[in-house]
Amino acid sequence: MIQEEYWKKYPWYEIVEGDGIEQGDFIDDCKVIIPRYTLTDLAEETASPGTSSHQVDGDVDTYNVIIISQSCDLDKMKVDYVLVCPRWSYTEVVKDNPKFGTKDAFERIKKGIEYRYCMLDQGDLPDLPAEVQIVDFNKVFSIPYEIMKQIALSNGKRLRLRSPYKERLAQAFAYFHMRVALPNDLPSHAEAKASMQVSTTSTAL
Repeated sequence: MIQEEYWKKYPWYEIVEGDGIEQGDFIDDCKVIIPRYTLTDLAEETASPGTSSHQVDGDVDTYNVIIISQSCDLDKMKVDYVLVCPRWSYTEVVKDNPKFGTKDAFERIKKGIEYRYCMLDQGDLPDLPAEVQIVDFNKVFSIPYEIMKQIALSNGKRLRLRSPYKERLAQAFAYFHMRVALPNDLPSHAEAKASMQVSTTSTAL
């Protein structure tokens, strides 16, 4: 009972409304532009300085997103664009890709082993209940700051991640984009133990 009361002091979400935006805000039905690049076939003899090697077009998609930009930058208007990542309910994720429906896949995302994704808890606020959400860090969109404020305003009431959960989201996002691949990985447990045995044998000799 005491533990249950303790966790109630730290809910994942709060309900907000208006055009004040923060990191961790849920924004629904956000339209984003997906650029489409086409390489231009330039013959070497006809190419001239200043000729573009590609053409750019785009498509418009609609996502439910979560704001990733830091709240301090948003509050002090230090950014021209707001970074967002798409999020899906766990039901939608499993429907689109059944492999995510396994217990192993669920636990890997939950524990942060699948770095591309971040799992957010379900929300039990009566006015805005929400299923478990999966955020995809591999897709990052930028929305003009003033436009995002208007989108937030038009959304009406929305969920906002509370601390420390929004900081956990930011940390997971940063880690995904700052990972370093080592040319020589660290040894496995078995290799480390074998190395210890070799070292002990050499010392004894």
